[in-house]
Amino acid sequence: MKLFRITALFIVLASISPGILFSQKVWSLDNCISFALDNNFSIQNQELGVSIRNADFRQARNDLLPTLTAQFSFDQYFGRSIDPTTNAYVDVKFFNNAYGINSAVDIFNGFVKLNTIDMQRHNLLAEKSKLKQVENQVAFTIINGYYDVLLKQGLASIAIENFTLSKGQLNYISKLVEIGRKAGTDLLETEANMAADSFLLVQSNHLLEQAYLELKYLMNFPLTDNLVIDTTVFSVFSGTLDTLTMHGLFQIASLVLPDLAIARNQLLAAKQAVHISQGAFSPRAGFYAGWNSQYMETNRNENNAIIPFSSQISNNASEYLSLGIEIPLFSRFSKYTSLSKSKLQYEQARVQYDNVSYKLMMGIEKSLTDWKSARAEYESSLSQQTKSYKAYEAAQKKLDKGLINIIEFYIQKNKWFRAKTEVLRTGLQVLLKERYIRFLMTGSFTSN
Repeated sequence: MKLFRITALFIVLASISPGILFSQKVWSLDNCISFALDNNFSIQNQELGVSIRNADFRQARNDLLPTLTAQFSFDQYFGRSIDPTTNAYVDVKFFNNAYGINSAVDIFNGFVKLNTIDMQRHNLLAEKSKLKQVENQVAFTIINGYYDVLLKQGLASIAIENFTLSKGQLNYISKLVEIGRKAGTDLLETEANMAADSFLLVQSNHLLEQAYLELKYLMNFPLTDNLVIDTTVFSVFSGTLDTLTMHGLFQIASLVLPDLAIARNQLLAAKQAVHISQGAFSPRAGFYAGWNSQYMETNRNENNAIIPFSSQISNNASEYLSLGIEIPLFSRFSKYTSLSKSKLQYEQARVQYDNVSYKLMMGIEKSLTDWKSARAEYESSLSQQTKSYKAYEAAQKKLDKGLINIIEFYIQKNKWFRAKTEVLRTGLQVLLKERYIRFLMTGSFTSN
């Protein structure tokens, strides 16, 4: 799509501080977005959230591995104690220690661990989509801030032009008053008009400074550094948007935007949570193996000498293999409560998915409507600007001939400048709405 003769808008923006643009780094919109994405605290926090979810997913897979534990005990007995060698009571001080290695692995647990892996995988995917969503939100705020600076720059440029014309008009009227061709009241009216234009110039510069500060804040840009943005803004489309339909754009957006991906993965995770709760009712089977041994200071030979450490460890060693089955019978209804809650949470996730889908569809319809309205307003403002300029030129000629008074002239002049302001505002709105539709089609706010 050709951008409806936006050339006039570019000329207005490009006329602002050309010397500054050549002497410093000029930040394009994509540069501003990239800087914000690298320095935004919300994004950094969400990245940590992704790392946490990744750790949960990793641990869910690791839970399939067997457990392995080593046990050591070092015991010193005093007074009346049981002799571990004879199981008889003795009243002597002695020392013994024990060693053991044990392992266990689940053979079956109602697929709880497998369903947990799947649940954590969907939680991780949802968290990654949330990160993309936060990045898009940051990018959107940067775009709004960037276009607000463009608007304020354009308004400042128009205010400069307006003030310059008023200053020239004041000089012109002053000379006519001096030679008696104009009344003194016309000079007073001209001075009042120039004072008003001077105020608007000061105000527009102040608003421009505020817009720059807001953009810096949104970017986390150093406040002491100078930020100069690129005023050359072009359409991000080469084709036409007129053929786009709400249904077609929804089909594309549902694939590239993170909103539905978040809701979809949360729904799938909630479904796996139901399976996990159901698995808690299932019997559990596990395989266990281990080795144990001990050394006892009371373990002596026929000569009443302590049997050496290595011999005791070898003689006292025992191994075991075990297959165990655990059948849940009664758990104070906690498993039923857990299952009921997980089913309700699944229904919540399903309702949330439908809600996100509906909001996305409505947002797409609104975006297309807003773009068409912005385009119509821009075309209308262009026509109004052309007519206002012709009326201003005619008023200038009538004023020179004394056919109208100075007040009537300024009415036409102000109408012309208001029309220029509307061209600037509506033109930027077209670009902004256009960029958002491109985002719905690509999932990216940048023009790359």
